[in-house]
Amino acid sequence: MTTTTTRRVAIVTGSSRGIGRAIALRLAQDGFNIVVNYHSNAAKAQEVVDLISALPNNVRAIAVQANIAILDQGKKLLAETIAAFGRLDVVVLNAAWLYYESVHDMTEASYLEAFDTNVKGPMFFSKIAQPYLLKALETPLTAEDGDNGPIGGSRIITVSTTLTSFSLVQGDHLLYSATKGALEQVTRTLAKDKYFGGAGITVNSVAPGPIDTEGLRQDMKDESALGFFAGLHPQGRLGETEDVSGVVAFLASDAARWVNGQTLRVNGGLAV
Repeated sequence: MTTTTTRRVAIVTGSSRGIGRAIALRLAQDGFNIVVNYHSNAAKAQEVVDLISALPNNVRAIAVQANIAILDQGKKLLAETIAAFGRLDVVVLNAAWLYYESVHDMTEASYLEAFDTNVKGPMFFSKIAQPYLLKALETPLTAEDGDNGPIGGSRIITVSTTLTSFSLVQGDHLLYSATKGALEQVTRTLAKDKYFGGAGITVNSVAPGPIDTEGLRQDMKDESALGFFAGLHPQGRLGETEDVSGVVAFLASDAARWVNGQTLRVNGGLAV
């Protein structure tokens, strides 16, 4: 059953934890109805839905399991979004393959998994979401439509990494950095495409440095490694998920209507 809503709607892929979770919560605080997309952890996704549902601004959220690297699952995610909310305004492509492998360690299987998740999935999901993002532009909302925070237009926001421009990149960053470099090229090219950026759907990327998440601490079990990266930052700390979600919220707002095709490096000065 389709529910007509006066709120803008955002899909955040990979939003059951970490940076994606923070983005989903921040956009909900700004008045978006949210689709919390997850791959396997239904309980964590439901936690995010419950937190959003408890906000005082009466936003709504649903959790949808889908791996957008598989095209049919991307279609399912989109279909469930439209069935629940009737429109789509913002897509945040955060879900990622996060393992580090060098040229010596990678296999054909790991290569395909990395590029399917980090490049193919976002590229094809952008393609199938485009008609709905365009339709949202044709039926714009205003602040008078409800408690909807900073009104903006239709947006695609990808999540890259500072490793694509970090001079201390290491050999085991090859596969991950290659996929994120490709994603940045997808971002800048869609921004110039006549049916995306040319039609008013802005396409931008955020590229965080090391962010203090559960996943980062699992990867860097040695506290000295965490301290090393914190020490590289001018402020002497790791980034926090809210440092990234605030930038995504800006890109989703009307204030960013003339920002298109850009990669914003959210790293506290780690790489400049």
